[in-house]
Amino acid sequence: MAASTIRLRVAVIGSGIAGLAAARVLREKHDVTVYERGEPSVATGGQGIANFPNSTHILESIGFDYRCAGSVELGGWHSVDKNGTAVFSSDYDMRERYGAPLVSHMRVDFRTELLRLATAPAEDLGLDASAVPAITVWNNGAVDLDPEGGKVTLDDGSIVEADVIIVADGIHSRLRNKILEEPVNAQKTGMTCCRVAVSAAQVEAALGKLPQWWQDQRDRGKGVIQLIEALDGTSRLTVTYPLRNLSWMNMAWVFPTQQEKKATTESWNADGDKEEILKIYDDFDEDLKTMLRVADQVKLWELQDLEPLPTWTSGRAILIGDAAHAMTPLQGQGSNMAIEDADGLRLLTQPGVTRDSVPEILQKISSVRRPRATRVLENTRISTKISSAADRYARFDDNCTYTGIFAILQQQQVTTA
Repeated sequence: MAASTIRLRVAVIGSGIAGLAAARVLREKHDVTVYERGEPSVATGGQGIANFPNSTHILESIGFDYRCAGSVELGGWHSVDKNGTAVFSSDYDMRERYGAPLVSHMRVDFRTELLRLATAPAEDLGLDASAVPAITVWNNGAVDLDPEGGKVTLDDGSIVEADVIIVADGIHSRLRNKILEEPVNAQKTGMTCCRVAVSAAQVEAALGKLPQWWQDQRDRGKGVIQLIEALDGTSRLTVTYPLRNLSWMNMAWVFPTQQEKKATTESWNADGDKEEILKIYDDFDEDLKTMLRVADQVKLWELQDLEPLPTWTSGRAILIGDAAHAMTPLQGQGSNMAIEDADGLRLLTQPGVTRDSVPEILQKISSVRRPRATRVLENTRISTKISSAADRYARFDDNCTYTGIFAILQQQQVTTA
């Protein structure tokens, strides 16, 4: 059999954004199975997620359908203080500037579309018939890993063998420390995020009409990311952007942690208390607070990140997504890094890849992805300290210029030539 037609057995651990994006990329040339310890609905909720040009050009290359996801194109960023006074504004055509758009969607809709791309029949996606759908195994996650031998132990005690193991089981990964020589765990940042999504119908019923800044976005058919900052030394801020064709609004309320709780440390999907949040933001705009009051779900999450890891790979296994480089949402890049990671796995789909070449290829992927993720982590951490809105958005600009693993490798070849 020719080397270009060899299909490898790929085990993807985790069905979040990173895992499903990886499954979509790798199904084109290999046989992929996704193992998830939860139900098919795991890691979904009524909150938003934004994808910047550094990931949307990758999403478009794998057939992501913005219409199916109810995605909203965003035209830029606006900053205001807690009273609504303008601080900074940046509006431009993202596709013209970066070659791809900035979009937002409901997290559940985004993940549903990635699941479709990973598991739909090849003909539905315009793929070659050899791109067989990924198999999904629910309620049976991974608890142990032999990266050198290519073996994964599942919750039910069974052991599966694979030529490639993609570890995408999140910030509290159960397998990360099977790859690292020294254990590394997520660390708290001292900040908490309250996440809600509220519908236009709920807000209109409560206020009589939409806030003017939301109505303006609906009128022009394009959204913006709005940053509302206290600017009084308390490090309180709120981020809003529209969802589901501008019919919903995502709101993230970020503030110094008031009280550490096990539930909000171990999960980003723990229930929050509206009244506690409203007290913290008692001096913010009344319309914003009303929007929080009428939200059906309030989710609380103590923000955590990971120090840059010394390696992402061991033998046949590689870490991706939050298992490799968890960061806070203050630059909105977490899901974007996951998509970039999936793009990096394209090296495994090139002609000539064999079972024996997998460890070397994974190391090559890591050599590109680790420095990139570390740079974005640094940009994210700095954004919590800088006070200038212009400086904050300059970090966004730096993040958005990633062009994919093949372009990076080509640039490296030119540099060393």
